[in-house]
Amino acid sequence: MGDMALGIAASGLDAQQTVMDTIAQNLSNANTPGYVAQTADLSTLTGGGDTLGVGGGVQVTAITQASDGLLAANLQQAQGALSQSTALQQVLSGAQATFAEPGTNGLSAQLSAFWQAWDGIAQNPSALAPRTQVVDTAQNLVTSLSQASSQLAQLQSNAQNQLGSVVSATNTLLAQVAQLNNQIVQAKGAGTDPNALVDQRNALMGTLSSNIGAVATNMPDGTITVRVGGISLVQGASADTLQLSGAPGSLAITSATSKVTVPATGGQASGLLAAINQYLPGYQTQLDTVANQLSTTVNTQLAAGFTATGAAGQPLFTGTGASGLAVNAAVVADPTQIAASSTSTMPDATNNGANAQAMAELYNASTGPDQSYQTFIQGLGAQLQNTNNQVQAQTSVANAAQQNLQAVAGVNPDQEMVHMLSTQQAYQASAKLISTVATMMQSLLASV
Repeated sequence: MGDMALGIAASGLDAQQTVMDTIAQNLSNANTPGYVAQTADLSTLTGGGDTLGVGGGVQVTAITQASDGLLAANLQQAQGALSQSTALQQVLSGAQATFAEPGTNGLSAQLSAFWQAWDGIAQNPSALAPRTQVVDTAQNLVTSLSQASSQLAQLQSNAQNQLGSVVSATNTLLAQVAQLNNQIVQAKGAGTDPNALVDQRNALMGTLSSNIGAVATNMPDGTITVRVGGISLVQGASADTLQLSGAPGSLAITSATSKVTVPATGGQASGLLAAINQYLPGYQTQLDTVANQLSTTVNTQLAAGFTATGAAGQPLFTGTGASGLAVNAAVVADPTQIAASSTSTMPDATNNGANAQAMAELYNASTGPDQSYQTFIQGLGAQLQNTNNQVQAQTSVANAAQQNLQAVAGVNPDQEMVHMLSTQQAYQASAKLISTVATMMQSLLASV
């Protein structure tokens, strides 16, 4: 009987030591990304030669992880949505900063100065200084439009480079997940603990969700299948590779294996694709429209006027688009070529500024550049504000999803400390039992 008691007590010491080791592992990894709390599962040992049904002690049957597939998937989706909006927010913020509106150096202020310069010609048609002022403000506009166009193009190039980096990093992560899948299956087959490998895989999935909106599905063999928009990218030990195809405006992420388009419905990739294919090209088009309307509005009015010598007016602007617009070199060289007069009759044309006055009054034309630019800037501001609101809302959703999963699968230090105290007491009790049995055996032997 003494031998049985010693065996039972010894099993208690071994089991409680394993429980204590598990608690230590949990506390050590309380802040480790992807770590899932572990529990040492205990079960009763049956007694080998026990005829009374006392039992044979306790054993650790497994080290299991607290997990909830649904909550994990919810968190992955929330992380993907937040990363998508955040990536788009960064690009739109850069676009808004390009135009510095409202401000004294913005295009809106420069357009206003341009129209006001025509008032100077209208008031003093024969003077050279007001005409030079019109040429100078026109050149400022052309320069600002060109710079804004270049900055939008640079934003698009930067976004595309960033997307390329995201796709490259994603390919590395997909390969690592497939490798961990294989290692987990092998570990389970060998009867060893795969929990550390699962933790590593969880951390990788968090990054994949943020990168491309990937979601994992747990499989019966311990592996996960990784999907994006319903397309499987990791199955078992096999991983697909992603690549970019097409040009800005129709850029897409495709599978290198099947060549199908992978619909990036979340993550940085989705936000960057939206910026590259939709938002930035749209802004460039609207800016080109402003430039073209400026050229058309001004040149059309000049065509209706005459110079101070009674000659037909020349266009002030040449070229098209924000990057191609230029001030007529002939007018730059000789500002008297500006058709400020409404008559060709001499000498009336010399002191006639009626056409210049008509030009100045075009500042509020419904089809003019000012109205188009105002609509463009207001639309950009509204889109950025909407994205800011999405980031704020999705941050709350992602935090809630993280807390929900943490409550189930995360490490609660307070609970672990309570568990540690109870485990310590059980360990001490088993040790005391061994001491007591040893004392009894010694007393029995001494009495013989």
